[in-house]
Amino acid sequence: MRAALLSHRLERKRRTSKLAAAVALSGLLATSGARADDAPAPSPPAAPVAESRAKADGDAKPVTLDEVLTSVRLSFPLIVAALRDQAAAAGDLLSAEGAFDPTVKARGGVASGYYDYGRVEISVEQPTPFWGTSLIAGWRLGQGFSPSGGGGQFGGIPSYYGELATFDAGEIRAGVSVPLWRNGPIDRRRASIRRAEIGQRIASLSTEQQKIEAARAAAHRYWDWVAAGARVAIARDWYEIAKTRDAALGERAARGDIPAFEQLENRRTLVQREGAVVAATRSLEQAAIELSMYLRDARGEPALAASSRLPPAFPDAAEPFGMNVEASIERAHDARPEPARLSAQREQFDVDRRFAENQLAPGIDLSLVGVKDLGSATDGMIEKQGTPMLEVGLTIDIPIPNRAARGRVEAARAGAEKVEAQAKLVRDRIAADVRDAASALRAAKLRVEVAHREVALAEELEAGERRRFELGDSTLLIVNLREQATAEARIREVDAKSDVQRAMASYRAALGELGR
Repeated sequence: MRAALLSHRLERKRRTSKLAAAVALSGLLATSGARADDAPAPSPPAAPVAESRAKADGDAKPVTLDEVLTSVRLSFPLIVAALRDQAAAAGDLLSAEGAFDPTVKARGGVASGYYDYGRVEISVEQPTPFWGTSLIAGWRLGQGFSPSGGGGQFGGIPSYYGELATFDAGEIRAGVSVPLWRNGPIDRRRASIRRAEIGQRIASLSTEQQKIEAARAAAHRYWDWVAAGARVAIARDWYEIAKTRDAALGERAARGDIPAFEQLENRRTLVQREGAVVAATRSLEQAAIELSMYLRDARGEPALAASSRLPPAFPDAAEPFGMNVEASIERAHDARPEPARLSAQREQFDVDRRFAENQLAPGIDLSLVGVKDLGSATDGMIEKQGTPMLEVGLTIDIPIPNRAARGRVEAARAGAEKVEAQAKLVRDRIAADVRDAASALRAAKLRVEVAHREVALAEELEAGERRRFELGDSTLLIVNLREQATAEARIREVDAKSDVQRAMASYRAALGELGR
């Protein structure tokens, strides 16, 4: 009696353990990749719902990682936005170059009263990038009018404004203005252009960084999708084993070889495995939806990859262990865009500092202008005015106390020091990324080897247990546990293979090679 009670308790314990393990396998199938919502279904679907939407492509060739990465480079919205930043930077450069456009000025006026005269003047100024030099050219005309009547009024230009008078065809002038100190080595125009040129480089490097980050995320989503498809295949195989066995159990139960209870247990297992297929299929659908953010059609719209386009197997990962990790870190520092982008930002602050320091100096501008009257002298003008003349001028401007420029110098220095600190962190981050990706890759490859051996042992035990059951030396409960152990081992192998590919993508991204 006591032995029967003990046997009954052991049987209940085994059934409880089996049920817990089966539930755990269902969860593993559903959550090893993307998480799936808990939703019961009466039978496993033949294909994900997403597949029917993707059939319009009419292309059953397997989706490759290169296809996904190409789609990312061409259509991923964040990269498109980064390219627009490059266009904006090009516009900023064009705007800065506009500071060297020639300027045309014109003015004129008429005086009427005790003196009657008029004057008109047109000038063109062309700034140049050569030491802040500006070229100046112009024409002016100043003429007096005849008296309009009596009453003490006189025509012409007053003697104290004699420099306004010109010959009847006017006066031409041309010359240069050269800053000798302030605005000589650098001025606002050249500083703005240099900043805009560096800004173009920063925008390009930011685009490269966005490409690497987007490619890494796309590669991870791609291998998640591939792994989800492999888990669906495992779940369906697990289901088909129980389905095939159900008919054989029915025949054996009819002959009395086994109790009808065994067939009932198998049917319960069959329903439970149906649920596992549904959960795994939902995970595959979710993985395809996540992948569609990176896999896009010709219009740039998300494209849902059909399960028929899953690759047949995981590829073998390239062996990266022949290289020296420290050497790879140095290579990553040279290849990754982040250090170069920070270096460009520091260069912009250097431009700001040099310009601000130059503005602390006194302004000493030298001008040389040649003048020549054209035509004939008018009444009251001496003929000597028609000979060419050279005007030399010197303008001195001393800012006191020039707090604006001093403040810009301090701000530029602080900005450069800030970028230096950020560059130190980026350098440390790159080294950590390379080391972590290499470590993850080694561990994942070792896990693949271990999982492969585990699958081989589990399959051997499963086959042996099935033969024992056919000979009557085992129970269906033990067979189910062996089959479940094999399915779990296969899932762990899939996870390890997926982790190898993810780690490889992270390693290539850490080196600055992915997506460029």
